[in-house]
Amino acid sequence: MDTETLVKFAEGQLSHSNGELAVFRKKYLELFKTEGIYQDLEGYKFTSLKSFNQIVAQSDKKTEVLQRPSEDFINLTFINGVLQESDKKIDGLIITSIENSLPLVLSTLNTKNPLTNLHHALLSNGAVIEIQKNKKIEKPLRIFSLSSNDNFQGQTIIIKAGVNSQATIMEVIEDGEIARTFIQETYVVVENGANVEHIQVLANGNQSVVHSSTQVKVQASANYTNFTLNLSGKLNRRNLELELIGSGANGESYNLYLTNNNEHSDINTIIHHRVADTTSNQIAKGILDGESKGIFTGRIHILPQAQRVVSGQMNKNLILSKKAQAHSQPQLEIFADDVKCSHGSTTGQLSDEEVFYFETRGIPAKKAKTLLALGFGLEIVLKIHDKTTREEIEKMVMTTLKDKFQLTGVK
Repeated sequence: MDTETLVKFAEGQLSHSNGELAVFRKKYLELFKTEGIYQDLEGYKFTSLKSFNQIVAQSDKKTEVLQRPSEDFINLTFINGVLQESDKKIDGLIITSIENSLPLVLSTLNTKNPLTNLHHALLSNGAVIEIQKNKKIEKPLRIFSLSSNDNFQGQTIIIKAGVNSQATIMEVIEDGEIARTFIQETYVVVENGANVEHIQVLANGNQSVVHSSTQVKVQASANYTNFTLNLSGKLNRRNLELELIGSGANGESYNLYLTNNNEHSDINTIIHHRVADTTSNQIAKGILDGESKGIFTGRIHILPQAQRVVSGQMNKNLILSKKAQAHSQPQLEIFADDVKCSHGSTTGQLSDEEVFYFETRGIPAKKAKTLLALGFGLEIVLKIHDKTTREEIEKMVMTTLKDKFQLTGVK
C-alpha cells in the first residue's frame, strides 16, 4: 500500500468527527500528505517505517471477543477501538473518553515521526485517566484493547498522576488470530511525589502489526516504572521516551521480548536526565528462536546541568536457534561530569555447563533448559511491585514460553 491509500483511509474517517476535533485531524492529515511515511529516521535502522505502510482493510473475517473482567482489577475495555464505557469514576480515579476531555488531549499530543501524523489524523479512540492528588488506587487498572475483525486502528491513552498519588496501570493489546494494524500513543505525566507502575503488554497473533509510542514526564521526587513486554506479534515497534524533569525524580524501564518463527520485535528507549539529582535504571531481556529478530536500542541522555545522576543499563539476549538474530545497542550520552553510569550487553545460548549442573542433580536436560529460560525471562516480571498484576503477567509469560518455544515442564 502507498501513502495515497493511507490518506484515503484517513479521509474516510473524518466524517466521524466534527468541530475542534475535526479541525485537529485535518491539520495532521495535511501534514501526513506532505511528509508521507517514507522517511529514514534515526533509531529506525532495523525497522523501517515502510514496514507499517500496510493498511488492513475491514473484512468479513470475525472472531469472538471474550471480555475478561476480574474483581481483582479496575477493568477498562476497548473493542475494535471503541471504549465500552465512555466515562467512569472511582474514588480517586477519573476516566473519560477522548471527546469528553478534548482540551486536555489536544494540548498534550505532539509529533515525533510520520506515523504520529497519521495517528493524529485518526484521533477519536482512547481514554484519559486522571489519578487525583494524594490518592492511592488500591486495585490495579487493567486496559484491554481487543479486536474481533481485521482492521486498522489508532488509539490514545493519556495518564495524569496527581501530586503524591499512587497507581498501577496495565495495558494489554491482544487480538488472537486477527490481522490488525495498530498505532497507539500513550502520554504520561507523573506529578511531584507521585508513584506510577505502568505495564504495557503486547500479545497479538502472527498477522498483527503494532507501532506504539509512550512519552513520559516525571516531576520532582516522583517515581515512574515502565514494563514493556512483547510476547507475540508479526511486527512490533515500541518507543519509550522518559524525561526526568524534577530533582529527585526516578525512572525505570524493564523490557522483555519473546520471539519465534519470523516475528520481529523492536524496542527503542530514551531516558533524558534534564536536571540534577535524578536516577534511572534499565534492564532489557530477549528470548529468540526460529528466524526471528529482536532489537533493543536504549539511550541514556544526561544534560550538562544534570549533575549527581545515577543511571544503569543492561541488555541480555538468549538465543535458542542458529537463525535468530539479536541486535543490541545500549548507548550513553553524558554531558555532565559528576555522574555514576554503567551499561552493558550480552548475547548467547544456554551454556552446556548450566544444563549439566541440573543433570547432575537428576533434572533432565529439557527440563533444565526450561527452568533456565524461565528464570531468565521472569527476572523482569518479578520486578513488578503490584502482586495482582505480577501474578497475571507471570501466567502470560509462562504460557507464552510453553506454547511458543515448546519448552517442557512449564505449568
